[in-house]
Amino acid sequence: MPVILENHTWKQDAERVTVRIPFPDNHLRPEQVFTSEQYLKINKPPYYWEATLLHPIVENDSRCAILENEVVFTLRKVQSDLEWETLEQQITGRDKVRLKTELLANHQKRLEERAKQRAVERDQKKRDEISKQIEREGNQRTEYEQLLERSKQAELKRMEEERKKRPEKKVPSEPKKSAVKVAAEKPHVLEIPSIRRSGTVEVTFSKRNFVTPKRESNEHDEHEWMRKLSEAKREVGFVDEDLRPEERNPEWLKQKGDTFFQQENYLAAISAYSAGIRLTKSYYSLFLNRSAAHFALENYKRCIEDCSAALELLVPPVEVNRKARTSCLARRGAALVKLGLLRQGHDEFLAALKLDPQNDSLRRDVEMIQRKLEDSSSDSDE
Repeated sequence: MPVILENHTWKQDAERVTVRIPFPDNHLRPEQVFTSEQYLKINKPPYYWEATLLHPIVENDSRCAILENEVVFTLRKVQSDLEWETLEQQITGRDKVRLKTELLANHQKRLEERAKQRAVERDQKKRDEISKQIEREGNQRTEYEQLLERSKQAELKRMEEERKKRPEKKVPSEPKKSAVKVAAEKPHVLEIPSIRRSGTVEVTFSKRNFVTPKRESNEHDEHEWMRKLSEAKREVGFVDEDLRPEERNPEWLKQKGDTFFQQENYLAAISAYSAGIRLTKSYYSLFLNRSAAHFALENYKRCIEDCSAALELLVPPVEVNRKARTSCLARRGAALVKLGLLRQGHDEFLAALKLDPQNDSLRRDVEMIQRKLEDSSSDSDE
C-alpha cells in the first residue's frame, strides 16, 4: 500500500508560497514530481503526496527543489498580496476526485496549446529563415551580375582604346571585274556524285502479342484485351510465371489439381496437372488424374492419350501399381465406349477386371457393354 506523506509545512509572503514536504527517500527523480496551475503531486512508490491548491499559481515561475531529506515547492501567486487562508481546498471524496480530474484535463489542454504554439512559431521561424536566405542569394546574384557587367564594359572600353591607338593600314584597291568576265574566267565543271556503296541495315522490332502493326490509337484497346486474357487464364487456373519457387513442385501441382477437380473446376485442374507434367514427364499420377479431368469435359481422345502415357510409366507391373493400372484401363475403356468403339472398350474393361476380379462395378460395366455388343450384332444379322 502507498505511504501517504502528511507532515508538510507551508508559509507565504506577498508574492510566493513555500511548501516543504519531508521525504525519507533521497533518490527522488524530477519526473516523479508534478506541478501544475493548481495541483501538486509527488509519486515515488511507496511514497505519495498531493495537494489541491486553494488558489492558482504561475506555473512557469514556480520551482521545485529536491533536497536530501525534503522536497521544497516555491510557488508564485497569480494574485499578489492575496492572503491564503489554507494551502489546500477543503474538499474530500468524490468532489476532490472530480476537481483533480478537471485540473489535470486543463493542464493537459494547456500543454497541447503550448505545443501547437511552439510548432507554429517554429514553422514561422523556418519560413523567415528561408525568406532571408532567398533574399541573401538574390542580393548576391545581383551583385555578381553587376560585377560581371562592369568587367565586360571595362574590357570593351580597353579594346576600343587599343584599336584607336593602332595605325590604320591602307589596302590597295583592285579594279573591279565585271560579272561576265568573272564567269568567263571560272571553268564550268559538272560534278557527278559517286555511286553509293551497298550495305545491309539491320532493323529490329519489339515483341508484340498481335500480328498487326502497332497503332497508338489501338494501344489502349490492346492493353485492355491482354488484361482480360490474363484474367481469363488465372480464372482457368494459373500460368507458370505466377508460380513461386516453392510451388514449382510436381507433387504440389498434383495436389492443386486435385483440389480444382474436387471443386469441379476441370479446366483449372488440367492447367495444374499440365504445369506439373512440364516439370517432369515421369510422374504417372499427373497423367492419370488429368485423364479424369479430360473425361469430365468429354475430351475423350485426350483422355485416352493420358491413360496410355500413364500405363507406359506403370512398369514393371507389380502389386503396388495394380490399382493405378486398373484405373487407367477402365478409364480408357470408358472413353473408347463414349467414342462408339464398343469392342475396344470391352477389351479394356476385361483387362481391368482381370487385374481386380472383386470389383463389382467393373463387372457390371463389362456385362452392360457385352449386352450392347450382342444387341448390335443381332441388329446387323437382321
